[in-house]
Amino acid sequence: MRLHRFGVTASTAAVLGAVSLCPLTAHADEGGGAIRYVNTVTLSDDLRLGGFPVGGLSGIDYDAAKKSYVTISDNRGEEGPVRAYTLNLPIGADGTLGEPRFDQLIPLRDADGNPYRPRTSDTESIRWLPNHQGFLYTSEGEAKVGRAGFLREANLDGGYVRDVPVPGAFTPALDADNALTSGIRDNLGFESMDLTRGNSAIVAMSENALVQDGPAATTEAESRARLVQIHRNNGTDLAEYLYPVDRVSPGGVALATGVAEILSLDDNRYLTLERGLVPGKGFTVRLYETSTAGADAVTGLAAAPASAAPMRKKLLFDFASVGTDPQCVEGMSWGPTLPDGSRSLVLVSDNNFGLAGKTAFHLLSVAADL
Repeated sequence: MRLHRFGVTASTAAVLGAVSLCPLTAHADEGGGAIRYVNTVTLSDDLRLGGFPVGGLSGIDYDAAKKSYVTISDNRGEEGPVRAYTLNLPIGADGTLGEPRFDQLIPLRDADGNPYRPRTSDTESIRWLPNHQGFLYTSEGEAKVGRAGFLREANLDGGYVRDVPVPGAFTPALDADNALTSGIRDNLGFESMDLTRGNSAIVAMSENALVQDGPAATTEAESRARLVQIHRNNGTDLAEYLYPVDRVSPGGVALATGVAEILSLDDNRYLTLERGLVPGKGFTVRLYETSTAGADAVTGLAAAPASAAPMRKKLLFDFASVGTDPQCVEGMSWGPTLPDGSRSLVLVSDNNFGLAGKTAFHLLSVAADL
């Protein structure tokens, strides 16, 4: 998600110092207290690594064995190379997040083994592969010119390994007047992705509805995003379902509203992160528990029927309840176990390279039995 495409030209947060630590605030009470806010670390837009600004962070993942995080920038080759980073996020004995330390810049390579040319990718979500063999990442593509998104495996150096096949329903198609007739909407593609089914499958979701599945979110209506599970090794389309994306907040930016990340809770349950923007007020970030139980499968269908029952969801946490500006959160990962025995959940925000929001890392605590 790059907000400059929608006329967003100013940050919604004040300029801060190199690193600022937000204090612990009151716990949120959504979802029976299953998730509570711990603290936030905010970075300066001046931070650089390898000669390039650290920004546009849109995905994050944690490798428990290596105790290492990887994060990806949605820079499209216009602010330096298309890239990922490895980093350390220390959690102190008091259970709060400390100052991040970026270790390595990883330049990503295209299918020909070359650095991505500008505007040929829109990288968004990233996950370590099992046994630290590399990582998997997504691109939203650029639907307005017919460029499809992708799910791509890379080695630890960022080199291309292979693409995982994506069902044809997600591929953007244009008519003779260059209007989208099907597939993902522009900038509303694979923002979210995780591994599931014991790491044998990939789960990914469009940010809003596919063109043929219904309208994008508005202030009057939800949007039916499409979730897909794909076998990681052979590319089999295992399952597809519809997910109800929230309506656009009053005064909000429609094309900044949608599903920004997903995490697997088990084979059929997920955490989803929905993000929005209301100019003059800031960003909205909500976490939901959702399930495919009771939803109608739309697996392999070119267009989902209007009668298809969507996934159910339950609000677990809303940043508005704790009085903290979440910024433009787009990445989410499990982290290490916290001192009190709960699971840590780490979120990262996209600063849009100084145009809207700040780079921030949020630490949340999740009940072990969720």
